[in-house]
Formats: sequence, C-alpha cells, structure tokens
Amino acid sequence: MNYLPKKKMNELDDIQYLPILDYRYERFFRDTHYNGNRLDEATRKKLISIIDEDVAQYSESLPMLAKMLDQFKDYDDDGHQMYCVIVSVMQFAIITMIDCMVIGKYFMLADCDYDKRFMRGKMKVVLNEGFKKLYGFEEKTRMRSEWNKVGTIINYFSEELVLQYKQLSSLLDHHSQTSSWWRDERNMETHLDTEKLYVSRCEEVVEAQVMLDSLKLFDALFAVNLFLSNLHSYLRNILLDKYLRGELKEEE
Repeated sequence: MNYLPKKKMNELDDIQYLPILDYRYERFFRDTHYNGNRLDEATRKKLISIIDEDVAQYSESLPMLAKMLDQFKDYDDDGHQMYCVIVSVMQFAIITMIDCMVIGKYFMLADCDYDKRFMRGKMKVVLNEGFKKLYGFEEKTRMRSEWNKVGTIINYFSEELVLQYKQLSSLLDHHSQTSSWWRDERNMETHLDTEKLYVSRCEEVVEAQVMLDSLKLFDALFAVNLFLSNLHSYLRNILLDKYLRGELKEEE
C-alpha cells in the first residue's frame, strides 16, 4: 500500500528527506511567573492580532487531518495504524491549541466586567480538561490520554525518537505535578456550584496573569505537536526509501 500523496511517480522523485530535529523540548516547560505588569492597550491589540494569525494558520491543517483519518480508518496494517495515531493526536493538539487561543482572545476583548470573569473561568476549564486529555493526572486518566496513544507505537521508531519520547514523558509528568491545574475552578464551572463559583468569580481579574496561565497548556501542546511532526517525518522518510527501492506501487 502506498501512503505517499497521490502524485505521478516521476513527481515523487522531487520529494526530499525530512530531518529529524532536536527541538530542546525543555524550553516549553519552564516555569514562568507573573511580574506584576498589566496589559496595556497596545500589547492587548498586538496579542489579539498574533492570535488571529496563528488561528488562521493552524486551522488550515484541520481539513487535511480529518481527510487523512477518514481515508486510513478502514486499514488495519501497522503503517496505517501508526499514521492514524499520529494524525489523531495532532488533531487533538491543534484543536486544543486553537481553543486556548480563541478563548484568550475573547477574554481580552471582553469589555464588561462579568464577561471577563466568565471567560476567565471557561479558560480554566480548557486548561484542566486539555492537560487531562493530553497527559492526565493519575493512572486512570493517563491510560486514556492522547500521550498514551503515542506510547503504543513509539517502539516502531528510531532510538533517537524513543529518547525524545522519554524526555517529553518526563517533562509532561513533572508538569502534571506542578499545580492542581485549576481543578477546583474546573469543577465549579462545569458543575455550576454557584456558591463557590460566585466566590471564585469575585477574585481580582489580572489579564496578564490569565494569559500567562494559558501558556502552560499551549506550550505543552506545542512541544507535543513538534514531536509528532518528527514522527511523521520519520515515517515519510521510510516510505520515500521504499519508493526509491521500487517497493511502492502507483495508486490508480
């Protein structure tokens, strides 16, 4: 079966090998602390502009990922199954990154006090649920996590990528223990525990702190997505090898 894009075989001769990169994942997991500075209007506008550009860029890949998942879902061989895992975790990472950015955008745009407090609460739901699904907080959620799916296929890859996986696993595990990940706020917001919710929403709104908090999840997802791109490159290079050896058949 040919997993490469549907192109004429002579066009495939122009495809180049992709490098496996060392992204220094630890830089995405460094602790950041609020320095007390407030967001001024110029900074707020700049952040919103950056978010709009990033959302447009990331969302462009979503139809392609959905199409790939649909095309590969009926195959049960190892190659297609590995691609499905990589693509499905990429889809999760990108959608959650987009959601994190969009809710941050509308938090900053909110000009009514209650609206801003409401959006801050919903941001904390995304942060908690997003990391729980990405990696989890205890054995039960970790076994169902997106990262655990990657673990089921990692031994098919090179030693270099296995080491990267172990490094990221260690970073994610430490990240899971650095705080409660706004568990109480998530429970109040989700289950509408109104007495506690009222107290929570009365806490001072510090825009810069909320946006800094959102990076804790976004950066972890970004690091995972970079790693997934390495896995994808590795499989693509193997398929290119097979093509150059004449082992792949042209699709009708």
